[in-house]
Amino acid sequence: MNRRTLFTLILSAALPMSVNAQLSGFGGVIARSDMAYMAGDPALSYSILEAQLATDSTEYEVLWRAARAAVIVGIEQEGTRVQNYWFDPAIRLSERAVTLKPDGVDGIYWRGVAAGRRAMNAGPSYAVGLAETVYTDAHAILAADSLHGGAHNMLGKLNYEIMSLSWFERMIAKTFMGNDALYDTSWENAEYHLRRAVDTWPEFILFHFDLGQLHRKRGRQEHAIESFRQALTLRAVHPIDRRLQDQARETLSEWGVPEVGSTSGMPTGR
Repeated sequence: MNRRTLFTLILSAALPMSVNAQLSGFGGVIARSDMAYMAGDPALSYSILEAQLATDSTEYEVLWRAARAAVIVGIEQEGTRVQNYWFDPAIRLSERAVTLKPDGVDGIYWRGVAAGRRAMNAGPSYAVGLAETVYTDAHAILAADSLHGGAHNMLGKLNYEIMSLSWFERMIAKTFMGNDALYDTSWENAEYHLRRAVDTWPEFILFHFDLGQLHRKRGRQEHAIESFRQALTLRAVHPIDRRLQDQARETLSEWGVPEVGSTSGMPTGR
C-alpha cells in the first residue's frame, strides 16, 4: 500500500461503515466516486478512483475526477507541504486527462484549478509557469464556452493573486520570467472575471466568496458584505462550501454584521 492510499484511507475513516457499504453497491466507479464527492468526502472519492486507475489508467472520466478530488482534499489540508502532496498528483492526473482528450473541458478546467492552487505554494520561477497554465487553460475554455463560470473564476483569481503581490515582486517576475499571465493582469480584470463567474453560475458559493474577498481587499466593505451574505443564502453542494460559508460568517461577525434572516442586530457568531 503506497503512502497516498494509506492517507486517503485515514482521511475517510470517519465515514460510517454503512455509507461505505452503500456506496459499494451503488452503480459503477464514476457513480460511486461522484456520490462520495457530493456527500462531502473527496478523500473517499479519490480512493475509489485511484483503485480504478491502478487497473486502467487511460480513462478520461476517471482521470479528471481524480484530479478534482485531489484538489479538494488538498484545499482542506493545513500547511503547504501536505497541500502540495495532493496538488502535485492533481496536476499530473489532469495533464493525462488532457492528453487523452485535448478538447475535454473538464480535464482542462481541473488542470487549471490544480495549477492555480499549486502556484500559491510555489517558488517564483515555478509559480510563473503554473500561472501561465491557468491563463492558457482558462482562455481555451472561454474560447469554446464564453459562459463557463469556472473559467471566469480561474482568471479572476489569477488576476487577484498576481495583483496582490507587491509592485516590486510583480516587476521582478515580469522582467525575468515575463509571460502573458503576468502582463495581462489588473484589478479591473480580476473584478470583471469574478463578476462574470457570479453572473453565469450564480449558484456557486465559491464564486460569491471570491468576489467578496476581492471587495474586501479593495476596501469595499458594503459590497463584500453583500457577496458574503449571498454565499450564506445558497445551499452547500460542493465539499468546500461549508468551509467557505464558515469563513464568510466569521468575517461578517468580525464586522458586526448580522446574517441574512437574523432577527437580532448582533452577529450570530456561528
